[in-house]
Amino acid sequence: MTNWKWCASLLGLAALPAMAQSSVTLYGRVDTAIEYANFGPNHVTRMGSGNIFATSWGLKGTEDLGGGYAAVFKLENGFNSANGTINNNGALFGRESWVGLTGPFGALQAGNTYTILHTSFVTYSLPGYGAGLAWGNASNNFVGPSYLRVSNSLRYTSPRFAGLLLRAMAARGANGVANQPSTLGDTYGAGLNYANGLLAVDVDYMQQKFSTSSAAALTASSPTAAGNYLLGAISYDFGVIKPSFIYLRHRGGPDVASMVPATSANPHNDLYELNATVPIGRASLLLSYGHYRKVADSDGNADSYGVRLDYPVSKRTVLYTGAAMVRNNAHASFTINGAAGGGVPVAKPGATASSIVAGVMTAF
Repeated sequence: MTNWKWCASLLGLAALPAMAQSSVTLYGRVDTAIEYANFGPNHVTRMGSGNIFATSWGLKGTEDLGGGYAAVFKLENGFNSANGTINNNGALFGRESWVGLTGPFGALQAGNTYTILHTSFVTYSLPGYGAGLAWGNASNNFVGPSYLRVSNSLRYTSPRFAGLLLRAMAARGANGVANQPSTLGDTYGAGLNYANGLLAVDVDYMQQKFSTSSAAALTASSPTAAGNYLLGAISYDFGVIKPSFIYLRHRGGPDVASMVPATSANPHNDLYELNATVPIGRASLLLSYGHYRKVADSDGNADSYGVRLDYPVSKRTVLYTGAAMVRNNAHASFTINGAAGGGVPVAKPGATASSIVAGVMTAF
């Protein structure tokens, strides 16, 4: 049965009268834009998808178990609204697919979930009227997919007490896949969030096993090492402006030359992002600057600049436009990504990437 026949079957099930479930919700967002991208020295005008929100649809539900407890689930598919193809390497629910329990103890999820780092990035890489970690946000051009979402994971979120909330997770990356090291992609992390009125602060730690072998040469006996991530972030809403700051440090294990998501490899680096959102009537102006520092090679450094104006025309529909640039040093090849990725690759290391977009996002 094809992926889309599965989709039709699921939608049919969602339309049936709920038996045990208290509620099942079909939801989604469609985000499409026209982009002019210059990727040094070439340029292209194209239609793109998922800039301020990843274009997606999904099902989420809850069943009241009594006594303050509930069973919950979420299934989310990412797709390209410009051509209708499925994202996330063709996985039907490649964005999220998990089941869990909530109650007085907090919330527990099992499946394909976001990491603790991702939660902090989307919170402090300010969203405007879109999602955080989206087009225009500097961090969105520098972070890696392997440590933002992980499969085969357990994730826990505590109740909030005296302004503090704990998040923790553990994931089996390879999960017994043949011809891969048994520990490849294993991810463990915890984070502490403090919220008090208009102030928010996060401190996170995460460890992820990676391999220095190339993806093509990866075998069950390939060596693995632990990469360590430390994140700090803070924001304060002054009303007339909301600034935020994120810092991420990655060390641990032998250094590697470049990021390779298939092996969870990431060079030793530091990155930071300074953001601000400014309300202008109904609209919201996003300003973002970020710097990526490659520890072993300063020619691998890069700077990112972004400005974006979001204007809501209704509760569910937003018009947006903006301009962004990434200045790469001689050995860096970063480009400008949307919330769903998909940036135009630069022509060669050291080239400057720039982009202008105008788009519309609507939710259902």
